[in-house]
Amino acid sequence: MHTMLINKPPDAGKMTSRHPMHQDLHYFPFRPADKIVCSWTAMEKVDRQNGCLVVLPGTHTEWEGGVNKMYHGVRGYDPQHPRVHLEMEKGDTVFFHPLLIHGSGMNQTQGFRKAISCHYASADCFYIDVKGTTQENIEQEVKDIANRKYKLGNDITFQDTWAFRGRLVQGERTSL
Repeated sequence: MHTMLINKPPDAGKMTSRHPMHQDLHYFPFRPADKIVCSWTAMEKVDRQNGCLVVLPGTHTEWEGGVNKMYHGVRGYDPQHPRVHLEMEKGDTVFFHPLLIHGSGMNQTQGFRKAISCHYASADCFYIDVKGTTQENIEQEVKDIANRKYKLGNDITFQDTWAFRGRLVQGERTSL
């Protein structure tokens, strides 16, 4: 459903290379969460110095009703929750649930930190209406970007943007 090449730049001292703690599910207009998975692959050695992933183990079961605040992260989580820094070698891959709270620290090295992130959703998933939810603002932002880039006006829906991006890996496209 979604693929990113992450090329985290060296931080200029303003902590702009940090990625705030968040849950990926907040960005997706499809459910159920238990039928979605993220894979995150290190393209080089990833450690605390260059901004490795940080996860809060177990939070994918604790935050089903959590309230997210746009790209800026999760509101109301316990910052004292134990964190695990995922230091990885080139080629190592971690898979995680879209409700797992995670982020990354700043890149304190002189080089770029590279990784590939992919999100997969089962054919059993279905689109949801995000109107009236905390995801409604993301819907509008995505539609605005699509309109600027492709000049589609209001004829495109949030679900259309995901259907356009998603690629069938195996089987038959039935829902997404």
